Amino acid sequence: MSTLKNLKQFIFSLKNLIRRKKKRERIDIIYLHGYNEFDINLKLILRRNRHRVFSFVAVVSGCLLLILFSVSVFFPPPTASNLFLPRHSSVEERAASESNFDAVFRVPASGGDLISDLWSSSQSKFYYGCSKASNKFQSKNLADASVAHYRIVLHFIFLFRFSCRCETRPDRYLLIATSGGLNQQRTGIIDAVVAAYILNATLVIPRLDQQSYWKDSSCFAEIFDVDWFISSLSRDVEIIKELPLKEGKAWVPGTMRVPRKCDPECYETRVLPVLKKKQAVELTKFDYRLSNRLDTDLQKLRCRVNYHALRFIDPILEMGKLLVERMRMKANRFIALHLRYEPDMLAFSGCYYGGGDEERVELGTIRKRWKTLHVSDPEKVRNKGKCPLTPEEIGLMLRALGFGSDVHVYVASGEVYGGEESLAPLKALFPNFHSKQTLAPKELAQFSSFSGRMAALDYIVCDESDVFVTNNNGNMARMLAGRRRYFGHKPTIRPNAKKLHRLFLERNNMTWGEFSSKVRTYQIGFMGEPIEVEPGKGDFHENPDSCLCQAKQVETIQDQTSVDHHGNDAHEMSYEYGSFEDDPDWTDADYFGSISVLNQLPNGAGTVLTKEELAEVEEILLD
Repeated sequence: MSTLKNLKQFIFSLKNLIRRKKKRERIDIIYLHGYNEFDINLKLILRRNRHRVFSFVAVVSGCLLLILFSVSVFFPPPTASNLFLPRHSSVEERAASESNFDAVFRVPASGGDLISDLWSSSQSKFYYGCSKASNKFQSKNLADASVAHYRIVLHFIFLFRFSCRCETRPDRYLLIATSGGLNQQRTGIIDAVVAAYILNATLVIPRLDQQSYWKDSSCFAEIFDVDWFISSLSRDVEIIKELPLKEGKAWVPGTMRVPRKCDPECYETRVLPVLKKKQAVELTKFDYRLSNRLDTDLQKLRCRVNYHALRFIDPILEMGKLLVERMRMKANRFIALHLRYEPDMLAFSGCYYGGGDEERVELGTIRKRWKTLHVSDPEKVRNKGKCPLTPEEIGLMLRALGFGSDVHVYVASGEVYGGEESLAPLKALFPNFHSKQTLAPKELAQFSSFSGRMAALDYIVCDESDVFVTNNNGNMARMLAGRRRYFGHKPTIRPNAKKLHRLFLERNNMTWGEFSSKVRTYQIGFMGEPIEVEPGKGDFHENPDSCLCQAKQVETIQDQTSVDHHGNDAHEMSYEYGSFEDDPDWTDADYFGSISVLNQLPNGAGTVLTKEELAEVEEILLD
């Protein structure tokens, strides 16, 4: 029994020892961690009531879940937007896509730092227009002593066929009937002078197109200075105001149509025999009826006609001067934008601009008026750079190049598809937005009924602008590009549509800095600088290389810049802008107000055009 009692005491003592040890450890922990008795008691209470805490959290969580479920049932979900939707899928999708990237693709009001001076060409001082006839080019007047001195020698050097062109034959009268808008008619007038020279014929003042789409009753003398035209070309071609009487009676000339791009040999073999027989011949539908490639002297004759002999009459010049002065009053420097975005032009091009089914139906209806016009793939057309930039796209291109919102812009355009809605993005980018109608609404009244005279006014302002910009490749754009090259290489910005198309599609996936950098890269070779197009490439009216001379010190500069300007893009431009006679881009409906070109087509919607007629319509609508 004593042994058992001793064992119990030992166990009790051991338990007390363990309890005291735990108490000391507890005291040590409190000392080390700074806990007080209150903290310990609180922890003990929480530990004992943790199941109550868990119950409370569970109730709160359940309430939150119930609230979220109610919201999902009674309120519609937010509209999902695909950030990578194609820009031209639809107007709504495009707007949703753009709004989600405002924070990334934010267009600045300022143009930013300029890589170069956009308002002038750094190399223009080394180039100048030169269209004076060479010594071998024969004057039309055999009685001229200075020409007679060389006549016999040149007869042997250049063969009889060439030397006989020096005399205008008194029994040959050439007449032409132009077609199209003002700038297309201009090409016909220029080439008519060269054709008369080739045929040794007297040229009768050209007859302007008064019957077709534009319904402009203006004659040559109501747009161009006739006396200046005759006198300035007097050493090249004999020109008279009207066909003389034949044996006291009105002379009815024979009529014929020359094939497109007819060269000098073509005129000699096709037209000359008829002219010898009839003595007076009128060439109808005369536009782009002369080859783009001629010998240098004939090309220089083209330049003398275009840049020196064709001068607008004083009332048009004075009105044009007034418009320019009013632009200068608003800003020392300004941009002129030739904006082609008419319904007929868009329909003919086969392009699509994201207007959904409504756009497809509207433009598709217009396209049906050309029965022989093949159905094109809008995406293919755009990938080839054949679609003109939208007003918004041309505005973004200008801002990316460095033009800020303070720049004043003169806009020459016809009826814009979509009206003010289409123009709104451009006006937002460039609020200083002007036109001849806003600059001189009262003074313009005397010209407003004549599409040719209205076009002449835009031609003058665009030519006098510091920078000329175009979203298209029509006749006016080409004519002005060539004229500005001839008179000092004033900046002319033509969009590299093939490259810019893809960039505009992807712009919402990049920052503004990335976008503007790529625009500036793609536009190298499209800014109106010298040597952008290789000699002999492109349309001659756009690139009159035979009439452009360069200073001696330019040779080293040319070697340095040829690498930059003769890259792939430069070749693309010469092809894209130079092959229009074979593959015209789009239509011309510039200066006839709200009247649709296609409403004027004969036989309405049932018109069927031959391949030749289709090509003519293309050129008419290119102006």
